[in-house]
Amino acid sequence: MNRAGLPPRGRRRLLLAPLAAAVAAPGLPSTSRAQPAPWQPSRPVTLVVPFSAGGTTDAMARLMAGPMGRSLGQPVVVENVTGAGGNVGAARVARAEPDGCTALLAHVGVLSVNQHLYRNMPFVAARDFAPVGLLCTNPMLLLVSARAGIGSLEALIARARQGGLRIATSGAGSTMHLAALQFLQSVGGQAELIGYRGGGPAMNDLLAGTVDMLLEQALGGTRHVQGGDVLAFVVTGPQRLAALPAVPTATEAGLPGLDIQIWNALVLPAGVRPAISAALGAALGAAIEDDFLRTRFIQLAARLPDATERGPRSLAELMAQDAARWGAVLRAAGVQQEG
Repeated sequence: MNRAGLPPRGRRRLLLAPLAAAVAAPGLPSTSRAQPAPWQPSRPVTLVVPFSAGGTTDAMARLMAGPMGRSLGQPVVVENVTGAGGNVGAARVARAEPDGCTALLAHVGVLSVNQHLYRNMPFVAARDFAPVGLLCTNPMLLLVSARAGIGSLEALIARARQGGLRIATSGAGSTMHLAALQFLQSVGGQAELIGYRGGGPAMNDLLAGTVDMLLEQALGGTRHVQGGDVLAFVVTGPQRLAALPAVPTATEAGLPGLDIQIWNALVLPAGVRPAISAALGAALGAAIEDDFLRTRFIQLAARLPDATERGPRSLAELMAQDAARWGAVLRAAGVQQEG
């Protein structure tokens, strides 16, 4: 030992050699090979719902906020920003800083339909959003007010053909509106289509008997049917709902043209870093795998995507496919708005 209490220089080289070899050995962790830590937000994440509170998309957002927040390490706060068929809230997210702290939960109407409906769009979905992933696909229920005096599908069709039906929608070109157009085309009927700022207010007026009918996502309508507040005549999906086994599919009821289903998805502002998008995608996956959310969604017939369907590439393809499909429907109906 020398005066500093260290072994001689030659012996120090021998003692340090095994450590240096261990650091350089393949397969062992090293500073140069260490993977970067997953991105986490530095503040609460705002999840914008571009529709009113109480509607189906809002209910979905509140169910997924908890498990997403646990995955991200920050609370996920749902904020309702309504107007123009979802365009106001979506535009806010499109203009937001792409830092992962502002996201949008929207459905096919906002991300695929509105571009064919409004002449003056405040965003271009394929350009201004970064797809994160698909949350679920949901059939729709044809619902009739218990106060409307319409006791069967046959009576509803007869009322539609007489032109005396009042149908609630969440605005021109909304999924409720598209479904109503499909129904009327299927039965050869006419109706007064009454627009609301979201599914929640539309449902409230159906419950009150102010309107006769609406088509709402099963996730939002099932509990009202089970409570006896409204009647359900048809489900638009390929199979009956476990929660409402007596309600026939549209095909079973003789309305095969009524085939609309709604998907809901998560997107971020364009330009977001891949690590941020991946972290939000992982948080979405955690929400989809959450036991409570899965149980609730499955009970209400929402189909949850598997891992191969829920990614950004699949969502981008779905957005493009449905943009083409519903654009053709709107052009045929001559439906367009100024903005």
